[in-house]
Order: sequence, then C-alpha cells, then structure tokens
Amino acid sequence: MTAGEQLQHYLDRFFALRQHGDDTLFLARLQRLQDWQGERLKHTHRHLLNAPATAEGIRFLLEEVYGGRELLPVAREIRRALPKAMKLLPDKVMATSASALEAAILTQELDEQVTDWLSDELDQPLTELTYLKGFRQQSHHPARQRQLQLVAELGHRLDRYIRSRMIQTTFRMVRRPAHAAGFTNLYDFMDRSFRVMKPVPSVGLLLEQLAAREETIMQKVYDHHPAPFED
Repeated sequence: MTAGEQLQHYLDRFFALRQHGDDTLFLARLQRLQDWQGERLKHTHRHLLNAPATAEGIRFLLEEVYGGRELLPVAREIRRALPKAMKLLPDKVMATSASALEAAILTQELDEQVTDWLSDELDQPLTELTYLKGFRQQSHHPARQRQLQLVAELGHRLDRYIRSRMIQTTFRMVRRPAHAAGFTNLYDFMDRSFRVMKPVPSVGLLLEQLAAREETIMQKVYDHHPAPFED
C-alpha cells in the first residue's frame, strides 16, 4: 500500500475505537487501566526519563503518543484532507507517520480489549495481579509482538529524517503552507516529534532498547514470573 492508503486504513481503525464514543463507564475504566500502565512504563524506563538526552523524547512517547491525547486532532485533520496532506508533506515523512499511527492505534486497541475483558474489576483500584490477568491473554500475544516490532522500527525511520538536512529543510519550507491548509495539529505534532528526538544520539538504538526491555517483560508475564516488572 502507498503511504496514503496506509494512513487511510489506520484512520479507519482509529475512529472505530470505542474511546471516541460516549460510554462514560467504559471510558473511566480505560482511563484507569492506562493511568496504571503509564505509571508502570515511567517506572520501568525511569533511567531514560532521568537522562537529559532522552528525557524529553521518552516523555513525549509515554505521555502524548501512548496516551493518545494528541492524536485525535491530528487524525481529524488527516481524515479531512488526506490527498492535500500527501502533496504538501514529503512521502517518506508521511510513511513514518503511518507507521507511528499504526503503533499508537494497536496500543489503544489492546488497551480497549483488556478493559472489556477486566470489565467491572476496573471499578476498583487496579492491582498488579489484576493487570497481569488482563494482559496475559494468549490471543493478544501476536499483536503485542507486532506492537514492539513497530516501536523498534520507528526509531530507525526517525533517525534517518532527523539527521537528513534535505528532509528537515523541506519540512521547514512547508510549515506555512501546511498551517494555511489547516494542518496545524499534524504539522506541529510531527515537528515536535522531530525536535524532542534530535538530542538523542540514536533514536533507532533507543527505541530498540526500549522495545527489547518491554519484550523481556512481556515474556515474563506470559511465563507467570512472580515479579515481571522488576529488573
């Protein structure tokens, strides 16, 4: 598929998520699950959050991309005028956006499925035992492996664009046309992702290491390790 076709496919999946509905009980349960998981991720990767070179980039991934708070306005802009966005922004940059969107959507889909599975158990404060029971579903294993693969690959894509003067120059040149065309959220989101990752010596290596750590944890969870989140 072309980058445009990929984006359209992931947009369809994104807007099909239940979190865009008005089921307040489901939304409260999903938020409780994601808050717990977000704190767990920050604890596991606290060494990256404490390092000046990686802190801003990791915080961006954990708080804005994982939490999905920044994705809704971006997705609305892309859906409204995808052909125009493809003409304005470099194809390789849009392909990277499609890959990032897939990773973010897959994460949200898995969280929604765990929320459905745990159901009213999420009406109480979430414990590690309950979380592990929801996470440890065999049917989710392939999707979780795909999720980590996407994260690892995304780092290498970002590295190429962050270090490319040509792409950076082209991207800066289309700032005004992109804003004028109504792609303020999309452009600013992509610009912020490039900016926060620029101090990282190697985004590819960073996200490979992050994905590897999460894969180790995942295997411990599926193997019923008594303390899967501990080093």
